[in-house]
Amino acid sequence: MCCVKICPQQAMDVRGYADFIPMGASATPLRGSEDIMWTVKFRDGSLKRFKFPTRTTPEGSADPLGGYSTHDDLKSQALATEPGSLGLKEVPTRK
Repeated sequence: MCCVKICPQQAMDVRGYADFIPMGASATPLRGSEDIMWTVKFRDGSLKRFKFPTRTTPEGSADPLGGYSTHDDLKSQALATEPGSLGLKEVPTRK
């Protein structure tokens, strides 16, 4: 449903899963900068709208490293934020 959620023109309409909407209903999302509004159209023509937040932080404020330091050693077996993000002093390596 990623394409459906991101479409700025509401050009896509989907049938949802049984745990989301009843059989025969359709769902259309309207994405905002902070939330997504789902409009559910039931078989009898009635409409319900549900609004859910899409962000927990302001746009552009997420720290991609999660506050951990990184290294530039391309030959290291450690990933960018390791060993700190693993809570270790050093990454165990095979010798």
